Amino acid sequence: MKASEVVKKMFEENKRKLTIETLLGKKHEFELSKEGSYLESKTALRSQKLDLISFDIVMNLLEENDGKVHKGAGRGRENKVGKGKCTDDTICGYLAVNYYGHSYGESTFDPVFAISAIMERAGLVENTRGYLIRKKSYQ
Repeated sequence: MKASEVVKKMFEENKRKLTIETLLGKKHEFELSKEGSYLESKTALRSQKLDLISFDIVMNLLEENDGKVHKGAGRGRENKVGKGKCTDDTICGYLAVNYYGHSYGESTFDPVFAISAIMERAGLVENTRGYLIRKKSYQ
């Protein structure tokens, strides 16, 4: 089963809404869209939508890196796509290029905290400080 399917099933089993706690202990309500293709959150994602395919993209990066990847960061002047903590070998940088379609040097939206928390809740990963680690039960 793809990561996106696991996440979608988790939301469908919970009437399309879930409160997800992040690594820092903040709670955000997420809702699966009516057509079931993306997630929304007024507090975590603001006006952005999170397509379910983003979970597959993150899982692909984990698979390419033996199950452990640095999360990275896209906030701040020093963390533009391809620089600082937003390089191709981080989840943030990988998503910026492969999901958002950004070019090197551009700013990017950084939903890694939300993706990480949702994937952990779905049982796909261990969400640690700085890294995501694929659970052995999901390979």
